[in-house]
Amino acid sequence: MDAARYAALFLTDAREHLAEVDDALLALEREGARSEASTISAHLATVFRGVHTIKGMAAAMGYAAVEQLSHALESRCEPLRSGEEPLRGDVVALLFDGTDLLRAAVEAVPEGRLEPTSATRTFVMRLGVLPVASSTATPPATVALPDAAAATSPSATAARGRPHGGPGTRRRVEVRLAADCPLMGVRAMIVLAKLSALGTVRDTEPAEERWLGERFDGAFRLTLQSSASDDEIRHAAQSAGDVAWVSVTVVTPTPAQGNDRVSAAPRTVRLDARRLDTLLDLVGELVITRDRLLRAIEQSDHPDRAVVHAATDAARLVATLQDEVLQARMLPVAQVFDRFPRLVRDIARELGKEVQFTMQGREIELDRSLLDAIGDPILHLLRNALDHGVEDPDTRLAAGKAASGELILRAARDRAAVVIQVQDDGRGIDRDVVLRRAREQGLVDATVAALTDEALLPLLAHPGFSTAKSVTAISGRGVGVDVVNTRVRALGGQLDLETITGAGTVFTMRLPLTLAIIRALLVQVGGATYAIPAAHVMEVLEFNGASRRTGTLTIRVRDETVPLVALQQRFEDDPHAPVAANPDGVRHVAIVEVAGRRTALLVDAVLAQQDIVVKPIDAVRGAKPWFSGATVLGDGSPALIVDVSSVA
Repeated sequence: MDAARYAALFLTDAREHLAEVDDALLALEREGARSEASTISAHLATVFRGVHTIKGMAAAMGYAAVEQLSHALESRCEPLRSGEEPLRGDVVALLFDGTDLLRAAVEAVPEGRLEPTSATRTFVMRLGVLPVASSTATPPATVALPDAAAATSPSATAARGRPHGGPGTRRRVEVRLAADCPLMGVRAMIVLAKLSALGTVRDTEPAEERWLGERFDGAFRLTLQSSASDDEIRHAAQSAGDVAWVSVTVVTPTPAQGNDRVSAAPRTVRLDARRLDTLLDLVGELVITRDRLLRAIEQSDHPDRAVVHAATDAARLVATLQDEVLQARMLPVAQVFDRFPRLVRDIARELGKEVQFTMQGREIELDRSLLDAIGDPILHLLRNALDHGVEDPDTRLAAGKAASGELILRAARDRAAVVIQVQDDGRGIDRDVVLRRAREQGLVDATVAALTDEALLPLLAHPGFSTAKSVTAISGRGVGVDVVNTRVRALGGQLDLETITGAGTVFTMRLPLTLAIIRALLVQVGGATYAIPAAHVMEVLEFNGASRRTGTLTIRVRDETVPLVALQQRFEDDPHAPVAANPDGVRHVAIVEVAGRRTALLVDAVLAQQDIVVKPIDAVRGAKPWFSGATVLGDGSPALIVDVSSVA
């Protein structure tokens, strides 16, 4: 057995349980004595259950520091859970401190730091709980992971070949682990090691290797050749801990013996994310190859009918495979959002502020690669809102507001994009202060008298720009909004800002659902081919001329006046650049929509609509942000992907 794989499983499960514990403690601190007894009891049960589960997993793995801390927290929660002791704020704060130490102990596992530290021992003494000498609900340390691993080693396999006390009787042993058993694979290995000490083990079903890294349902069977009694076999299996029941029956050899199955194949598999990345890259190459094949068939004078049918079927299968792989990569944003309530609580306490933090749209799904990338931008925006936006209680009361500020982290779908917002009801951004600081740094002309929201964002995102009077551990270095804007742009998204002085600020990140494969409209502009994401394209019309309205070119689309942008002039940054037309003299406009705003993009010609594989581009600092990526077309030529939110 690969101990590193089980360590990774332990780390993943422990982090999930710690997140649940954090949520429950935050609810207890927020609601406090105002809650009903049943609600407080439910939150305490969540805390107790989380640390108890971590203790069981740590005991099975031999992680002494984690086991001791979780045991201490579990013991401290017991009188609260039973009602023997009232819940007080200082006790909740103590549990927060213990959870922080427990998290540090869990994160130290991959580094091999498994024994209790002086901080751990000090905290256990502070709780007044005796340190756990050995697990109370799990087997002794001598049958933890090292012994279970040894049970699958060549020497252990040889040992199984030596029957205990003679040939004995052949028995079928069926085991079902407890439904709430943590790390079922580890526990099953411990049961196996216990039974191996009694005789020869054969024919495990499912096979032992299927316990590694997979969430099977905890039911398995094996054949044991042993002279031990049925009761001894049952006792040995149950001594491993977390065993719900054991059945022992004598085997009568029959040809059909061994064909039974005690449990169905697992329906959920833990998979290394790098395999999904590789699979997606291969699907992307398949999409490009499919387009080349279809293009070659179209250009053939007399294509073979059988080849056409086969190519069509292959294209359909590639499209289905593409959809399945993309869906497999989609994960709810809750996986990122759920780390922030505790962080917001800690920062607010450090700043001496009261904040009600709310999360909305946790179920919205986003591609895994994007999910990994949005954590830091959200963190910067939350820290910025807490430090610069939300006022301290006295200032809020003096301004006629509630003492506690409101901070909202929101996710929502908008066509083929995800919108993530960080909103606060604080003081807003002081435009006069920003303008004065921008003049001092030479970022705006002296004639500028006021700043709009659109003009504010580039200034706040300028490297090193800050309105903070001093540098703190939280902000003041002028990198927060710059980091957010740079990261969002690199992901093919857009950052927007709305602020009202005295009322609050909203930062909006608009991101694509996936960075991998998208549907696009291919157009020709100035002799080059460009791709416009089809999710933003409402319709394509022939261009019949434009009119100028209040200095802006517009066209009429039925009863609506829509602003017109000539892409060739925009790309060349020349308002007088000529716009070509295709051979029949017809030009087209693509009506696009972003954030409820419609714009007509004037192009030379519309070529086709197809799936494209998105490749990132590393733009030079200071370059115009007209493009969000690049792609390779079916004929092998490159094409830039238009960032609709920038050009529209």
